Amino acid sequence: MILEKGVMRDGIGTHMTASFETGFVAAVASNPIDVIKTRVMNIKVVLGVEPPYTGALDCALKTVKAKGPMALYKGFIPTISRQGPFTVVLFVTLEQVRKLLKDF
Repeated sequence: MILEKGVMRDGIGTHMTASFETGFVAAVASNPIDVIKTRVMNIKVVLGVEPPYTGALDCALKTVKAKGPMALYKGFIPTISRQGPFTVVLFVTLEQVRKLLKDF
């Protein structure tokens, strides 16, 4: 899309930009699921006491109701700090290897 609209030319800068955008979208999509998973996994089970959540959906609904939708993005900065550079290195390396192998 960046190349089609003529915003950038094909090169490492374009690959880095597109890769970071991909990492950002992945972090936005996965962070709520990770927060819910962590909350469910951290439930302390005590005999005779009802757990705070009955499942993942119940956890998500109660979290949003109690703390608002932004509570699902707790820890977003560490997530993007990890996924951003990872996707940049992954996809820039992939594009460079594809460019090398294209000539063979």
